Amino acid sequence: MRKKDYAIKNLRSIILDLHQYTAGKSIGEIAHKYKLDPSKILKLGSNENVLGSSLKAKIAATLALEKVNIYPEVVSTELASKIKKIYKLKNIEVVVGNGMDQILEMLARLFLNNGDETIISVPTFTPYELSTLWAGAKPKLIPLLKNTCQMNIEKILKTINKKTKMIFICSPNNPTGNLMKKEDIKKIIESTDKIIFLDEAYIEFGGKSLLKWVNKYPNLIVGRTFSKIYGLAGYRVGYAFIHKNLAKYYFNSITPFVVSRPGQAAALGALDDHDFFNKSVKMVNEGKDFYYKELTKAGIKFLPTDANFITLNTFPKKAKLITEDLMQSGIITRECSSFGTGGEYMLRITIGTSEQNKRVLDALKQI
Repeated sequence: MRKKDYAIKNLRSIILDLHQYTAGKSIGEIAHKYKLDPSKILKLGSNENVLGSSLKAKIAATLALEKVNIYPEVVSTELASKIKKIYKLKNIEVVVGNGMDQILEMLARLFLNNGDETIISVPTFTPYELSTLWAGAKPKLIPLLKNTCQMNIEKILKTINKKTKMIFICSPNNPTGNLMKKEDIKKIIESTDKIIFLDEAYIEFGGKSLLKWVNKYPNLIVGRTFSKIYGLAGYRVGYAFIHKNLAKYYFNSITPFVVSRPGQAAALGALDDHDFFNKSVKMVNEGKDFYYKELTKAGIKFLPTDANFITLNTFPKKAKLITEDLMQSGIITRECSSFGTGGEYMLRITIGTSEQNKRVLDALKQI
């Protein structure tokens, strides 16, 4: 009789050492673990939009349900065209995917072979590393500068070699919240012909997008998402700006039908709801002001943020311990040890409504 695990021998060797992606805790999970009323739990660990979603997006998605028996567009042409029109793009194409994660997988498919290398500044969004590993490539992890949370440009440039194929930059960075210096990004781009992926998932909350740079630098790809500012995390819609010279190869390699009809419709509707967009930005800016003032007053260390979250510096106490205490009081936040070097002392909190922010602050003062 064959052993029960005989099929495992067929797995790619890299798969054997991988671990599942660490996501933020869910309300149901915490309610069960601590025997709490789900309706009283604050979910502030995944940087979702606490205002919910645009009404226009909801209506559009609901209407799209009438045609879910029909396959969606292969490459989300209508949505991509609308984004191109909004940004008045000429030599830049827009590609749409099933969240930012699926776009990262596509880029790994395009550019990475076994034995290739990528460069990632940590702590940061872990799917950069995962997509590298899935492709059989090796991630070279370079810690951010300790005092500024900026990229270590000197070390990055020294690390680039013949095996390097991609360099990932997150700005504003998750989980530190800060924009990377524009001059540093430019220096990296102009110092190499490697593919630079610039993740701007949080750019709407602070800073100016560099997407127009794609026209000048064909090796630059800029990623965006509908999960944050637009409140569509559950629909999984991400997109990226890519130079027309590369777009043909992207489309030729794409997995078809990856964004559902309701997802595409919701994204189209969200782009038309400027009131919801502005309301979301206003709430986050007011929340930043509140946290800056009150955390400083309470003597709680934090990192300045350009995103829709604020990260506490918990050193020398591990952030995991504080996260546990907050969860017991019904507040879900995120300890960032899975994000890489230094993340174990970072506690990330999604900026919420005024009432939610006050509840978080009161709980922090009790710990």
